[in-house]
Amino acid sequence: MTVYHLPANLDTRTAPQVHAALNGLEDQPVSLDGSQVESLGGQCLQILLAAHAAWTHRNLAFAIQSPSEALCAQWAAFGAPADLLSPLGDTP
Repeated sequence: MTVYHLPANLDTRTAPQVHAALNGLEDQPVSLDGSQVESLGGQCLQILLAAHAAWTHRNLAFAIQSPSEALCAQWAAFGAPADLLSPLGDTP
């Protein structure tokens, strides 16, 4: 499984980078390391939710693992499904 480390700031400046990185990994199982995330913006949330849907549609593993407290709080504030975040050590 390929691990991609999410940037600290998931905002409009990093959205193109995250989108491009995920597009480059589209045919393989992916684990996103969210341990360093300090902020989450709406555009990056949409990218992550769309990526999850795309990987699920292709029957490939996709996980957001080790989410930081900030990522968890902002994810919840947006009302995104909590079950898409995997605590440290959980595997998809």
